[in-house]
Amino acid sequence: MNRLRKKGFYGSLTLFLTSMVLATSAMGLIFLAPVLAYKYMKKGTGYEAIGQMPAPPEKVYGAAVSIAKEKAPDIKIVKQEDENMFIEVTDGVQTASVTVKKAAEEGKSEFTVLATVPKEEGQEKEVQTNKEKELAHRIVYLMCTKLEVECTLIKE
Repeated sequence: MNRLRKKGFYGSLTLFLTSMVLATSAMGLIFLAPVLAYKYMKKGTGYEAIGQMPAPPEKVYGAAVSIAKEKAPDIKIVKQEDENMFIEVTDGVQTASVTVKKAAEEGKSEFTVLATVPKEEGQEKEVQTNKEKELAHRIVYLMCTKLEVECTLIKE
């Protein structure tokens, strides 16, 4: 009889502890969800265009930096990471960044242009997206023209 009571006690204790662990885990997920949503939303800001061009990554990145410097003082370089082939520029209102990496095909580069335009009061989301899209496409056009190559947009 004493054995049954011990098994019942340990069974109840195990059930209680398991329930507490599951409840704590569920609460943790509930509190973690807004953080994950924020990070996801932050990554999703702006318009992203991914393209490919038949030129080495160093040359493509060099063209992006050169364009930014030519447009000074209207355009200011906010961040430049040569080792990661990343440049971020702004005109004080709009912001854009270009990241270049080696493409899977030999002799080609893949680039990502992220354009962000602040939302104006009363402006529809579609209008803002169109402005960001136009900015991203303008940057792609400038880079392709500078290198005198034909670019292909892979993803918009």
